[in-house]
Amino acid sequence: MELRRHEVTFGFLQGLFFGKTASLCELGLTIDGKLFTYPSIEQPVEVRAGWFTQTLVWGSNKFTFFRLIPSKPLFKFAKHNRLAFCKPSLLAAYDDLLVDIAKFDKEFRLHQRYLRHSDRARLHQGYSGSLASFKQTTHFKTLGFDVTKLNCRLAKFIKQPQQFTAKYNQWWQGQQLESYQTLFDSLENHPLTPLQRQACVIDENNTLVIAGAGTGKTSTMAAKAAYLVKQGLAKPNEILMLAYGKDAMVELKERVYAIPGLNSVKVSTFHGLGKEIIQSYLDESTQVSVLASDTKKFTQFVDQQIDAIVADSKMADPVADYFGRYLYPQVNELDFQTQGQYRSYLKNNEIRALSGDLVKSFQELTICNYLFTHGIQFQYEPKYQPVNGVSVSEPGKSVYQPDFYIPALDAYLEHFGIDKQDNTRPDIDKLAYNLSREWKIDTHKRHNTCLLQTFSWQADLGELEQRLEALLCERCEQIGLAQNQLFKPISPEEVFAQVKALGVYRNVSRLMSSFLSLFKASSLSLADLELIKVTPASDDKGDKKSTLYNQVRWKAFLHLFRWVITQYEAHLSSLKTLDFSDMISQGIKMTQASDFHQQTQGRFRFKYIMVDEFQDISAERAKLVTQLRDSSPGCALFCVGDDWQAIYRFTGSDLRLTTEFKRVFGETRVVTLDKTFRFNDRIEKVASGFIQANPAQLKKTLTTHTVSDNPEVCLLINSKETGVEQAFNSIVEAISSNSDASSKSTAGLDSDSDSSSRKGKGKAAGSTSVMIISRFKSSLKDLSVWQKRYPQLQISGFSAHGSKGKQADFVIVLDVNDDKYGFPSKIASDPILEALLPKLDDYAYTEERRLFYVALSRAKQTVFVQAELGKESVFVKELLKFEADVRCYLSDLAPLYIESLSCPECKEGKLIPIEGRYGLYYTCSLGKHYCDTKLDACTSCKSAPMLRNDTHHICASEKCDHQLPVCPECISGKLIKRTNSKSGKEFLACSLHRMKDANSCQYTSRLAG
Repeated sequence: MELRRHEVTFGFLQGLFFGKTASLCELGLTIDGKLFTYPSIEQPVEVRAGWFTQTLVWGSNKFTFFRLIPSKPLFKFAKHNRLAFCKPSLLAAYDDLLVDIAKFDKEFRLHQRYLRHSDRARLHQGYSGSLASFKQTTHFKTLGFDVTKLNCRLAKFIKQPQQFTAKYNQWWQGQQLESYQTLFDSLENHPLTPLQRQACVIDENNTLVIAGAGTGKTSTMAAKAAYLVKQGLAKPNEILMLAYGKDAMVELKERVYAIPGLNSVKVSTFHGLGKEIIQSYLDESTQVSVLASDTKKFTQFVDQQIDAIVADSKMADPVADYFGRYLYPQVNELDFQTQGQYRSYLKNNEIRALSGDLVKSFQELTICNYLFTHGIQFQYEPKYQPVNGVSVSEPGKSVYQPDFYIPALDAYLEHFGIDKQDNTRPDIDKLAYNLSREWKIDTHKRHNTCLLQTFSWQADLGELEQRLEALLCERCEQIGLAQNQLFKPISPEEVFAQVKALGVYRNVSRLMSSFLSLFKASSLSLADLELIKVTPASDDKGDKKSTLYNQVRWKAFLHLFRWVITQYEAHLSSLKTLDFSDMISQGIKMTQASDFHQQTQGRFRFKYIMVDEFQDISAERAKLVTQLRDSSPGCALFCVGDDWQAIYRFTGSDLRLTTEFKRVFGETRVVTLDKTFRFNDRIEKVASGFIQANPAQLKKTLTTHTVSDNPEVCLLINSKETGVEQAFNSIVEAISSNSDASSKSTAGLDSDSDSSSRKGKGKAAGSTSVMIISRFKSSLKDLSVWQKRYPQLQISGFSAHGSKGKQADFVIVLDVNDDKYGFPSKIASDPILEALLPKLDDYAYTEERRLFYVALSRAKQTVFVQAELGKESVFVKELLKFEADVRCYLSDLAPLYIESLSCPECKEGKLIPIEGRYGLYYTCSLGKHYCDTKLDACTSCKSAPMLRNDTHHICASEKCDHQLPVCPECISGKLIKRTNSKSGKEFLACSLHRMKDANSCQYTSRLAG
């Protein structure tokens, strides 16, 4: 192709508006005598047509011509000449491209393995220049170059790198799966599933395997190591496997080392790895503190430090302040919709005053603790006893019990929850509350007893203690009692001794121990702690009062913590020992050192780091893993975990490291193992549906190895003793049925129960395992009793946390009640700990839900869930919604329980039927300490409680219209018919009347007519 000369002179109009002459030569295009050189091949040369004009785009320049002038030859030769001019550079580009193509083919032939994200990025960067050359293919063809050579692997890669990588890896995986089929078929008792195999052959920079319960996480870890060694991707000593606890490490070791050729794979705990790094880097022995390895000794050490704080005179005021005022976090009362919910919170978290009394509000707690620390004897909620000894009942309620009685002052104290305008909280009936207050004031006036009054508005202003003190001093003056005879403040040592005597001290010790562990496991300093703002976990209304209280409490706690952490670090230093957190933090520092591998002689250069139970990883452990990975170029991360089973947040585990894995660790391939070998399809349906109610959990669908024709989740709504007995009877009957027939999993619960058929052979009794699980270990105190009663079964007991990683043929989950020690637990996490813990998602009971899922997913055949009638937790109520997939067996009293009825007093608890010594009655589910409601059963239908309105006691059953008038005298009793023993005539009398009891209600009246 040669350059062509061409010259053209335009007419008058063209010359007037755009230009007179144009010519082409060896150097370029000349317009009206001005030369514009040929543009490079990367620049455009084209003609763009308009309505009346045409524009020649010449690189960065544009020249306009009228359409009717003879410009076509100029345009044609201009494009021809530019291509001819660029031919040498195009030929060079073509030759270079052929070199790149050959080089890429050779490099790719040598690669012979999975194409990682880092490989793709490296190749893309190395051959990025070839993309521009491939874009010149049309020019190459025009110039007569052989463009068939350009239809190559490099072209496909550089033009669509992601699509090319995906196709190649798909082909590679297929080749590997076929080549190593025998290996994957024979490693375990069952051949690996397709997804387990896929996880093994995928060799991305970061691979996250999401594995459901019983889907073979450990099998996948072992098989992955076997594949890597067999394929030649790594030597055994170039593979690091990390487990969390010693037991998990031992199990992983046994599984891996059982495979020939893998006994030099490094299997370790995180702490063991950290210790080894430190020893290797420093080339000296490192001793682990006994405080790290012995939980009891660690707790004793913390206890000793708290004792020492009390003994230090300089710490007297902070000690008295914390133990006297700030033992408990304070919640915003407005977060509770009813008084009953508030009382339920206090009950579940056992808010106990220094006097030992379980109080019904935080403001009452303040009053109790003030009186106690000032040495003032008092009674909490005593029965009102005026001088005449007459028992007094508050209208519509039971015996009148003022909040406090102070014997030295012969005075009662009532704390009223109202503001200066007599307004109550929104959930409390203002009119009824103030009528009750007026009745109390009037009662004290009628019986000539002293009533002292404090108010919520005083607490809101931070003046409650001052106002109380003023009232007490005023009363002292009235009765002529010297103030020093009333006020006898106790010492900080006495306060501390009382805290110990009550057992509340253990709460402080546990809080301090947990906080110390979390602090050590974090990267925070003491200075960082000072900047933290603490708010109540339940406070979503921005309550300034409770926020201020908790911030002051935080500062008071930190004052004590500084002492403890200083002593703790000094103790470790004096003995030249480390704790587990030191092993991680110091290990991180050493892996960051530039001479790390040199100092450790390359012992920690790995090609693969594999982490088991990844959902439990903490930020510091993740940092150690990342640092170790990044210190060895080409090292890949392979993590196996299940976000559904993330239950160790209280130790610092951060689930976000799993759910946001790619953001933290980089480009990731995710594989989800979807086949469980543990439980059947009926348990899977309930358990998976339950856990995925929380949209924050990763979605996955599990298939099961076994199936059942009938529901295998059984709800036992009964007392613990009866429910457990029902479960064991069912299990015994199931395993005693024909061993070669389908076993009966739910027979024996009642006379009408259906048999549950199951595919597979039944087990012999001696080999049948039963696991009893409870939220807390305290619920397992009868374990030995059950073991003796059913010696033919292998019975074990675990807390829900302890059951993780274990399985049994049958599982019994106890005490799934709406209670402090129920499931979910109603014990609120202390804001002091929350300050150091990873953030949770907003779904209700999110961690407790995962923990309950763990409990449900331990059973191979059947899981029994026991809860008490009327006290069933929200989890039980959720399980009931699965209907056809759950069987429910109720107590004999269940027909008497009315779900829609709430306690008329607290509006929170449920009315529970109880068969007592003298017949049926109903009590509030909150318990007598927080709501002492007790209602008689209807004497007519004998099946429902009697509820009171202003005039009558009415049967709660819709099928019964029985009612009795309210006693006009005491307003609490019912008017019932009695017979005069002498005359035989019937009359009406109060049901609260007791023979030979002058203090009981004496009201009687004639029958009408």
